[in-house]
Order: sequence, then C-alpha cells, then structure tokens
Amino acid sequence: MQHPIPDNIRPAFPVSVPRKDIPAKFRELIGLDQIPQKAEFWVTKTTQEEELTVTQVRFPNYLGEIISATLMWPSAATEPLAGVVCMNGTASNADQVAHPRFYRPKPDSGPLYGWGRELTRRGYAVLTFTPKGAERRRKTLKQWEQEARLLIPFGRSQIGVLADEVLRVSLILGAFDQVDSGRIGLTGMSLGGWGAWLGMATGSWIRTAALVCGGLGSLHTNIYKGMVERHSSFSYIPHMLRYFDHADLVATSLAPRPLMMVAPTEDQDMPKEGVDELIRVVTPVYKAAGHPERFKVYQVPGKHLFKFEYFDWVVEWLDRYLAPDA
Repeated sequence: MQHPIPDNIRPAFPVSVPRKDIPAKFRELIGLDQIPQKAEFWVTKTTQEEELTVTQVRFPNYLGEIISATLMWPSAATEPLAGVVCMNGTASNADQVAHPRFYRPKPDSGPLYGWGRELTRRGYAVLTFTPKGAERRRKTLKQWEQEARLLIPFGRSQIGVLADEVLRVSLILGAFDQVDSGRIGLTGMSLGGWGAWLGMATGSWIRTAALVCGGLGSLHTNIYKGMVERHSSFSYIPHMLRYFDHADLVATSLAPRPLMMVAPTEDQDMPKEGVDELIRVVTPVYKAAGHPERFKVYQVPGKHLFKFEYFDWVVEWLDRYLAPDA
C-alpha cells in the first residue's frame, strides 16, 4: 500500500537549530509559552482507604478545563515521600490506575488496573489524573479533531495542553506537606508515557521519568513505519521534523537526568528502528556526562501492553532515582 505522504517530503530537518536552542524551540512548537511555577488547585475530599490517605483534588488547565485528580500516600508515613505522577493510556483512566486491586482483567490486552495504588503501597505519594488525549476526556472524535484544527492558528496544540497538565500536576503533588518537592518523578503507559517524557522535557524540576510504550523513538519513523491509523493529529507535533526529532530532544532537554523506557520490539506505536536511532544518539550523551547508567531502554519482544514485569522495572528505577540520596 502506498504511503499517503510522498517520498519527496521524507527528508527531515531542513532548518538547522543550535542544540542549545532545541528546548525552547520545542516549547514553541507545542505552544507552551509559559512554564507554570505554581499550580492552582483545590481539595474536594479526603478519605482513609486501607492503610492509605486518598485526597481528591481539582485543577484548571490553560484551556479552562477543570480536571479531577487523585492523590494517595501511606497514612503511616512520618517523613516527606518521593512523589510520582502516574498516567494512564488512551483507552484507560485515572480510576483504573487508582483501582484498589492490582490486576489485569485480560491477559494479553487492555489496561493494567491498580498500578498507581500499588506504587503507593510501596512507599510513594502518587497523583493520578486522566490526561488530555484519553477517551474519557473527549466528547466525540469529530469535536476532538475540530479542537486540534482550531488551536493550530494560535500556535497551540493538544499535546502542548498535555505537557501543561503534567507540569501542573507535578507542582500540585509537590505542594503537599507529605511530599518532598525535590523528588518528583513521572511515569505512564502509552499516552501516559508521552505525558512523562513531555513533562520531563519541559519541566526542569522533574527528577526522572519511566515510560512504558510511550511512543518515544523517532517521529519520522513513526510516520513512515508506524501504524498511523492508530493516532489522531495529537501525536504529530506541527513542524517538528523541520528542526529535529525525538533523539535530539531527549539529548538536549532530558539528559543527563535519569530516563527509563520500556520499548517492546513489536509495539505498534513506536517502531524498533526509531528506538534504535534514539539509543544511538542519546547513549553517547549520557556517557559524556559521566552517567551512562541513567539511560535505560528495555527492548523486549512484545506489543503495546503494560505487563506486570514492566511495572517491576518501573519500581526498580524509581526506587533508585527518587531515593533521598540519589
């Protein structure tokens, strides 16, 4: 089947951007004009569930949408805890991430339930919310695409809204006395993985991120070798390939902070060739900074799925890099 984009469009990066300017250029491309320094929010309810304290909060994003979030921490904690923002995939939601039971309803498809609450049981303060792009946040696909089209003339993008939301919730998490604001990490599956690397790319205070099937590798490869019918315009950052690709963004905006990725070799959203290119470009950057151990990519057989084994890898990474002395 012929690709919808002709071959003569394929050469990328016709405009050279100095590496030091890539972070600012990326913020411009996604329409993130201001990095929030403090987030507005209000608490609606606090309850005790099992051995956890569960607090419901609400906050506005820059489009004026009011979003609900759930904050959980071990009630017995006596010292401020490391905080982690946990984000679901497109077809999932925050209620599933915070589910009391840690389980998978279907063995080989669908979301993993309760992984955010399980992370709380392991000693973290966890905030979860349903991010921009998730099915629960849409009205209809037609309205979703209409919003995308109408934001473009203003230099805005839905993915920029997602980045803004991630930064806001990370600041909300750090605003609670039970949380050490200097130890904030991001993690997520699929759409939530996008949110994790977007947040780390734009928020200098984020200590680490752990992505599961987070679409990070090469936007160019995703277009030409990925399953483009799986994505709305949300995933295709306007004008990005005129300047750089994912690898240069990671090398300049995330490194040398710790970054872990689970990138199954048959993931429909992130072709292996793109991940290989990311590894080729980014690995030397971490080595040059003296911290090769801070960049880890699990390339394992499998498709787009959050497995229990992947969760264990996420926990191991967070335990290492959100420790007080990390």
